[in-house]
Amino acid sequence: MLKRSLILALTLALASVPAFSHELTIKAADTAMKEGQPFHATVQSAHRFIVPEEVEILSRVRAGIIEGGKFVPSELSANEEGLCIDFTVTPKNLSQSVILVATKDGESWCVTNEGGKSGARRDLESQGLKVISANKYDKYAKAIFNTSHDDKNFAQVIGHPLEIIPVSNPADLKPGDFAHVRIILNGQPYTGPVWATYDGFVTEYENTYAYYTEAENGEAHVKITAPGWWGIRAAQAGLPGVEGDYDHLNLRAFLLFEVK
Repeated sequence: MLKRSLILALTLALASVPAFSHELTIKAADTAMKEGQPFHATVQSAHRFIVPEEVEILSRVRAGIIEGGKFVPSELSANEEGLCIDFTVTPKNLSQSVILVATKDGESWCVTNEGGKSGARRDLESQGLKVISANKYDKYAKAIFNTSHDDKNFAQVIGHPLEIIPVSNPADLKPGDFAHVRIILNGQPYTGPVWATYDGFVTEYENTYAYYTEAENGEAHVKITAPGWWGIRAAQAGLPGVEGDYDHLNLRAFLLFEVK
C-alpha cells in the first residue's frame, strides 16, 4: 500500500510540472535603430516563438548591449500588459552590427510530493516535503541587429556558459541558404540537439520548431527556409548541481537574427 502511495505521489508531482520550461528571447520594440538614439527592446519568456507569455522575475534577469566587447546593463521594467520586460539601449556605433543580450539566473525548481515548488532542496525538505528532484535552469539570449555584408562584429563571443556564435553573416543569408554556427559549452565544443524557427512559423502550438539538427564538435548548420526573425536554440541538461540546493544545472541558449 505504501509503495502504491509513493508511486501515485510521484506521478502527480511529475504531472504538475510542464515538460518544457519557458524559453528566454529578445525582441525589438522599435522598428529602426539610430546611432546615439534610444532603442527599445523586450525580454520575452514563452513556450512559443516569439510570443510573450509571462514576465520573469526582474531580480533574476539582466539585459543590455555589448559595447567594446563588454556588457553594459540596462535598467529593466516589468511590462505586465505586454507580458515581457522592457529595456532601452543607446547604440553608439552603427558602422558595425549591434548585439543585445539577456540572461536569467534560474532559481531551483523542485518536484515534490506536493507538486512543483520553487526553492532549494534543503529548504523544502526542512519544511517536511519529500523532494524527488531539484533542477536549476539558467538561460541566455543574444540578438544581433544592424548587420552588414562587410562587418565581422556579428561573430563576437560574449562568454556565456552556453553560447551560439554565428559563422555565417546574417546579412548574407537568404532563404535556401544554410546558417553555420559554432556552439560552445563551458569553453568546449558542444555536441547535441539544435532547434531553429522563425517568427510566425507556428503560434498555435508550444515547443514547435521549423528545423532540427545536431551539433557535432561545436558545429551546426541550419537551413533558412523563410525571411524574417530567426532563432537558433541549444540546450544542455544534467550538468552537476550544488549539494543541498539543486541536483542538476540545465542551460538554454538562443541566438536571434534577421534574414532579409
